Amino acid sequence: MWSEWGPSRARDMQLVDLYPTLGGLLARVEAGIGGVWEGGEDFLGRAARRALSGRGKRLRPGVLLLAAECAGGATETSVALAGVVELVHAASLVHDDVVDGAGSRRGHRSANAMWGNKVSVLLGDYLIARGLELLPKGSRERFIPWLAGVAAAMCRGQVEELRAAGRPLTEPEYVEVARAKTGSLFAFCGGAGAETGGGEAEVVRALAGFGESFGVAFQFADDVLDLVGTAGQSGKPEGRDLAERKFTLPLVLAVEMGGPEVARRLGDVMARDGVGNGDVAEAQAVAESVGAVEAAWGRVRDWLERGRAELEAAPEGEGKRALMALCGEAFPMPVMAGEI
Repeated sequence: MWSEWGPSRARDMQLVDLYPTLGGLLARVEAGIGGVWEGGEDFLGRAARRALSGRGKRLRPGVLLLAAECAGGATETSVALAGVVELVHAASLVHDDVVDGAGSRRGHRSANAMWGNKVSVLLGDYLIARGLELLPKGSRERFIPWLAGVAAAMCRGQVEELRAAGRPLTEPEYVEVARAKTGSLFAFCGGAGAETGGGEAEVVRALAGFGESFGVAFQFADDVLDLVGTAGQSGKPEGRDLAERKFTLPLVLAVEMGGPEVARRLGDVMARDGVGNGDVAEAQAVAESVGAVEAAWGRVRDWLERGRAELEAAPEGEGKRALMALCGEAFPMPVMAGEI
């Protein structure tokens, strides 16, 4: 399956393999993030350190910094904003685990499993608040309203998905959910990164469009891996979406391709208490029988192609080539990181 995008080595790739200069920039981001808990041994400081450690490969900050480099060169504001993005993302994961009642994330106990929902909600809020403190004063008027709009979009996407629990959305409806809950933050990374790098308005728009397209492809790939992959690939227990009664992309397509009978069979699986491996295998078999899994991978490819098309307007250089690789031969790398 992965060979359609590139060689198997992509599974072991790091962002710095695509753009070596990124290593130093990400180290500066880490230093800024470390200030959230540095010198503070109070409970929230310790909890924040735990929430921000081992969070995959810092994909969103990496995309923002690559966009800045692509547009003209990363600045201090680019580095600070990359830290903000990571804190916002970490907060969203803490909140998501509360909403989903998740007991673990990437093989470790979730914050809500350790400290309960009330503390976890406040921890997520704390991460966002501390993230905004990282912004240089001269950039706050520009980027805080933009980030507020992104946060609102992420909430809308999650709420629409929750409201649809147990029933399939149409494909266009589900695309809008993916744009909102995942694509919006990646769009910010592309657009804001380009702006802090000195890009012209056309370049900012192009890189924001790239970010959204990449984010939607990323969400769709995560959806497929939740159904047919392993915990090592998706970074979460197999079938978690199914257990939460979510009709994600492969199941949305299965219903559209297989009709009422497929909808009934999948609905029956979701209605069972304690979805197990056998239920996941059954849903997988149903989706594969009507060609929905392969169709879902096709949608991933389509959105990656859209991302590459957006990048055509970006200046030539190593930054652009690295972003092109993320939408091409290196694409399995971020998915394997379990970043969502």
